Amino acid sequence: MQTLPDQSQERIPQTAGQIPQSPFASAQVQAGVMEHQLKQAFNLAGSNFYSIAIFSLVNSVINFFQGSVYFPIGLGVTQIVDGFSYLFQKDIPQASTVIFAFNVILDLLIVGIVAIFGFAIKKQTTWLITLGGVLYFIDGLLLLVFEDWIGAGFHAYFLFRIWTSWQTIRKLSSANTVPSAIQ
Repeated sequence: MQTLPDQSQERIPQTAGQIPQSPFASAQVQAGVMEHQLKQAFNLAGSNFYSIAIFSLVNSVINFFQGSVYFPIGLGVTQIVDGFSYLFQKDIPQASTVIFAFNVILDLLIVGIVAIFGFAIKKQTTWLITLGGVLYFIDGLLLLVFEDWIGAGFHAYFLFRIWTSWQTIRKLSSANTVPSAIQ
């Protein structure tokens, strides 16, 4: 792409968080663009946690039907809960209904917490991104203990996505010195 002599490449944003500096764009327009980018970054971070919750729930359903596949994005802790539930149901068949009910409640509690993280992050609760990332990192370490290399790799990928979203949010929040579009 050729540029005209009076055009500057600096006006084209290269990454999220860069706002084109144009003499024609008012401070209110620039603030509106920044707010929109910030909202998109929070939505992306929250969606990562929704994905983790959904795939964890799907993994638990697959485990219930004794399937042999799983989604490595899901939480390792729910897989461990499901595994213990399966073993206890085999060892104590007379209490299998109670054990199964406890398993379902515990899985739903864990998945619900992750989904609440996603919901609150979409509502721009920044500190939950860090807490959720740390907890997902610990879950990834748990997968490493059980030598689930594929699951740990997917955890690393999602941790990278969460981290890049957090970096964008931090950058946009600190650059929020432009007056708000609503005054």
